[in-house]
Amino acid sequence: MPDAPAATVLVVDDDRATRAMVRAVLARERYRILEAGDGHEAVAAVQTERPDLILMDVMMPGLDGHAACAQIRLLLADDALPIVMLTAADDIASIETAFEAGATDFITKPISWPLLRERVRYALRAGNLTREVRRARLRELSVRRIAGLGYWEWLLSSDRLSWSEEFEPLAGIRAQDSLPREEFLARVHPDDRQRLHHAMERARDVGARLDQEFRIHLQSSDRILRVVGERGLHGEDADRVFGVFQDLTSIRRTEALVDYLSLHDETTDLPNRRLFLRRAAERIQKVRAENDRVLLIGTIDIHRFARFNESLGEGGANRLLALWGQRLKHHQDGGTVVEVARVGGDEFAVAIQATDGAAASAVFRRVQQALRQPVHLEQQELVVPFSAGWAVCPTHGHEAEPLLTLAQEAQRRARAQGRDDLGAEADDALSQRRQRLLAFERALHRALERQEFYLAYQPQMDVATGRIVGCEALIRWRSTEWGEVSPAEFVPLLEESGAIIDVGAWVLASAAQQAAAWERAGLPLRVGINLSPRQFLAPSLMEHIQSALQSSGVSPGCIELEITESLTMQDVDHSIRLLQRCRDAGVMVAIDDFGVGHSSLAYALQFPIDAIKIDRAFVTHITRGRADRAIVRAVVALGQSLGVEIIAEGVENQRQCDFLEAIGVTQVQGYLIGRPMLPDQLEALARSYRREV
Repeated sequence: MPDAPAATVLVVDDDRATRAMVRAVLARERYRILEAGDGHEAVAAVQTERPDLILMDVMMPGLDGHAACAQIRLLLADDALPIVMLTAADDIASIETAFEAGATDFITKPISWPLLRERVRYALRAGNLTREVRRARLRELSVRRIAGLGYWEWLLSSDRLSWSEEFEPLAGIRAQDSLPREEFLARVHPDDRQRLHHAMERARDVGARLDQEFRIHLQSSDRILRVVGERGLHGEDADRVFGVFQDLTSIRRTEALVDYLSLHDETTDLPNRRLFLRRAAERIQKVRAENDRVLLIGTIDIHRFARFNESLGEGGANRLLALWGQRLKHHQDGGTVVEVARVGGDEFAVAIQATDGAAASAVFRRVQQALRQPVHLEQQELVVPFSAGWAVCPTHGHEAEPLLTLAQEAQRRARAQGRDDLGAEADDALSQRRQRLLAFERALHRALERQEFYLAYQPQMDVATGRIVGCEALIRWRSTEWGEVSPAEFVPLLEESGAIIDVGAWVLASAAQQAAAWERAGLPLRVGINLSPRQFLAPSLMEHIQSALQSSGVSPGCIELEITESLTMQDVDHSIRLLQRCRDAGVMVAIDDFGVGHSSLAYALQFPIDAIKIDRAFVTHITRGRADRAIVRAVVALGQSLGVEIIAEGVENQRQCDFLEAIGVTQVQGYLIGRPMLPDQLEALARSYRREV
């Protein structure tokens, strides 16, 4: 540890010889010595040097020691700075005047030099102690102020309470006024008064620790206080209860707000899933107790809500959700529709109490009918498509969360079947369907080793030449048990189970082999291969890419990896590094489904890419949808600034193709050019295809 800096001592005396002697004596103690010849010099030195101690002669010409001491105290407002006066031994009046001026000690002349050294040491220690006490007091006051703390005392013999000054703004009682206990309790909230009274009685009678939280009325509002206290043990302390109090009003209000926000959706101000399940569970208990009523749990899911985000912007889409929330609230009457909530991003839930299932489902359909009415928002009339499902207690179960899950499953089945709504399946039907799903998953797990997967290729046309220049490889499954299975059914299961890593490696290898075969046949087509989220994030991805290139012998430029926009935004830095590694290997990179994610142009400009694929959602209505045309134009402008290909998906008619060509799209893909087909079919199409003029 470094040595503490030497203390600075200011010696003030009009006699040069005395100052020299003092310097000589104190220099041996390693003090830093400053000198002043009169009171004016002393005041000036204090302003520039701020000494740790002052030795001040009383009798000096001009400004004497008394006046200089008073000025220094006024100037610094520091009562911890030791000022030791040097005065004649019999000058009692001068000593009294010195103390009144602010001196902390005195030394008589002639000076005893050994005594001087000890008095200086003592004065410096006393000054440091005074400063530390003052700092501790300031820290205590700061802590009390920030934490809302104060002290209180209860004198048992007189049954009166007294407090520190922090209590006055809380209860309107001055700190210097003690108050009879009964008068104090009269100010406590009636619901808390008896509890606090009993706790105080126990503290007095049996010495129990007092720890209570209560409300106290102040003018037009209540404050929330906590008091903690203990009875003294010995002597006069045994007649008192000492303690602290704390103002918890702001803390409790904040906790209440946090609790509210944790249980409510910020956009719609409706209860969230957690609160809905809690309240539904309470309703179920009542239904089971009454035994003559049912509780329907219904879910309502908006279809393709991302489209509203795209056309209205995030703010407009949130206002749409808020309007839906208001419509649901309008139906909540406490008697039939007892609970409403937002339980997911675009999913709402209701709880309906009725005499039987038929009555409950009739009410649920009336709620749906109200939601089907057009919504007027930002000078637009919007019809919001949705599907619904429901489950009923006690028919389908007696627990809130499983009932909500059954309702969500019913909603998904309704959507898949094109129905407005569906009820939950009976236990037998549900069990059969789940068994079927398990069998389906087992068959999917064996599909790779049974070689049941194959690839189909959808052609891509260059609009400038009218020739087929590439294709997208699409996985298909022809199961020996289930027949031809849609990718929409099995790809999500592959992703969820993690099997997509192995299947994705097979797709890479198979597509590369096919691209190499076409290249050897004089047809160098670019083959696009989709990477799934798990596959993109897997550490083995680059290994699988390199293996596919080496084993097939294909030119890397014939392979194009397609990564969705939303996937790249999960970890931008990782995406940039990985895509750059792919580019370094000679493989091309395309951003798929561009425009439906949440990236900004600033991020898109950072990605090392060769192509941008415009999602079919914007192409479908491009000839008549102003918002879709604006989005496509913006993407084309971005692609042109990056110098990359712009590929439009979902092109189904010549009018769409002509419009896309006119605004700068370089390639198109869709049923107008060709559906996904087998390799030999694609090869034949690519060799013979000529664009119709």
